[in-house]
Amino acid sequence: MLTILDTDVLIIGGGGAGLRAAIAAAQQGSSVVILDKGPVGRSGTTPMAMEAFQAVGHPEDSAEQHFKDTVRGGLYLGDENLIWVLVTEAKKRVADLEKYGVHFKKKEDGSFDPMQHPGQTFPRTLFIQGGGYGLLQALQKEAHKHNRIRIISDVLVTNIIADKKGFPGGVIFLDLHDGEFKVIKCRAVILATGGYEELWAFNDASVTACGDGLFLAYELGAELIDLEMLQFYPTIVIYPPEVRGTLFQYELVINPDLLGGRILNGRGETFFSGMPLRNVLLQAIWQEIRAGRGTEHGGVYIDLTASSLGRGALTAALNKWQPNQFLYLKDMGIDLRDTPVEVAPHAHYTMGGVAIDEKAQTSVLGLFAAGEVAGNLHGANRVSGNALTETQVFGAIAGAAAAAFAQQRGNIDLEKEAIESREREIFWWGQIFQEKKIRPRKMREQLKEIMWKHCGIERNEAGLKKGLAEIAQLEKEIVSLGPFKNDYQPRQFGAYPQEIREALELRMMLTLSRLVLTSALFRQETRGHHIRIDYPLNAAEIKHTFIKKGREAWAGEVKRKGETNCPR
Repeated sequence: MLTILDTDVLIIGGGGAGLRAAIAAAQQGSSVVILDKGPVGRSGTTPMAMEAFQAVGHPEDSAEQHFKDTVRGGLYLGDENLIWVLVTEAKKRVADLEKYGVHFKKKEDGSFDPMQHPGQTFPRTLFIQGGGYGLLQALQKEAHKHNRIRIISDVLVTNIIADKKGFPGGVIFLDLHDGEFKVIKCRAVILATGGYEELWAFNDASVTACGDGLFLAYELGAELIDLEMLQFYPTIVIYPPEVRGTLFQYELVINPDLLGGRILNGRGETFFSGMPLRNVLLQAIWQEIRAGRGTEHGGVYIDLTASSLGRGALTAALNKWQPNQFLYLKDMGIDLRDTPVEVAPHAHYTMGGVAIDEKAQTSVLGLFAAGEVAGNLHGANRVSGNALTETQVFGAIAGAAAAAFAQQRGNIDLEKEAIESREREIFWWGQIFQEKKIRPRKMREQLKEIMWKHCGIERNEAGLKKGLAEIAQLEKEIVSLGPFKNDYQPRQFGAYPQEIREALELRMMLTLSRLVLTSALFRQETRGHHIRIDYPLNAAEIKHTFIKKGREAWAGEVKRKGETNCPR
């Protein structure tokens, strides 16, 4: 064991929420360390995010209307106290981002030029130049201005260690640079690790989205919420195979003022009208596929060949609104103006997560969460543009709150025996695969197939129970590799031990998959993206699904903010 640092605030994850939290904590005078699985600024999900940032930018719009749209769009499952914080703080965070160097698309007079996405009463989607990558570069540049912030890339956090009072007091991590386990002491921890889309075989997220933060919170005893709520994005390319996984924003494709295209079934027919929310379009597409009206490869078509704009205007619009996709496909020999492409739903965003309050505080004092790792904000469907807004609003809140908490604590006293015991356990997980020459990647792919098959777009009791049984069998196979020995002596694995990292990620993914299946089994209704074919209707009462270590899943109240005037 090697203790290399002692810091006030430790942030796990260096994406949009993590960097914003670091800036806020440093501004409060706290020392900050950011730990990230990859190179900060070039890894994770934030660099892959589209340009949409939802904040009031239309003269007739208001925070109150943003609130109502978000409550309604989430099928009334989102905690309204959190939604109110999101909508009232959004414009302030836009001002911060402009100060940091983020550029938004604007009109000639310098005012914002918001776009109207599904679920918005007024145009509210501000467009960030460069999308998530542009956002991240500006945040990273701002973070480097603070000498209290230290960034450590290419590390995998395996455990949060509680001190003798039960507060988070440090973490154990595998330093991929040298393959050695190390420890950092801290006075507060912020989880900013993103989501857990990588649990599913078909997803458009980063391979790092394994649910690390949720696993760490669960092991520490924090409450998790609505883990069954996974958003499927309806229009991800499935064919041609060379461009599989490319996301096309249907919100732009079918808007007659933007791209003027269509979404068609395999027979060339339209099958919905208007500008539906993501969960509505998901169900419409899936119904076509299940009814045998899908395309040859099991999807539907995005068709711009008969765009209402005309070829010249369409070319200009593609270069303005979908330049990366347009040019990438063109380089691959596919011209969207001449060729329809086949698309289908993929796992896109996880709305469940660690339960938090308005200060980003979890149920464990001293443990905070911000961004996609947190739950109870978006409910059963995330409205387009609220994800990046969430990273900045709750990132700033978490940073300030964690700094305040850390400043109340003195020296951190961690039990050496507890640290060494956890080190031996995680060393076994890495070592056993190496000794038996078994590839953790193979088991990971098996796990993802199980989750897609039994906990995918449509779910039922029999399938969810079968998924749990198959995961239990995978865990049994791992245990059979060799007994855990308490006398393991952790050592260095060598520089960049990729398979050791994959084994430790598998450890997290197995636990989290079991929790997701359990939560999906517990919610006996269809709501938003959680489609139970054996319970096809909304339940009369709207409840959260909670789960924590050592306790069965239970139903909890959704927090309301007065009267929303939104019919439920």
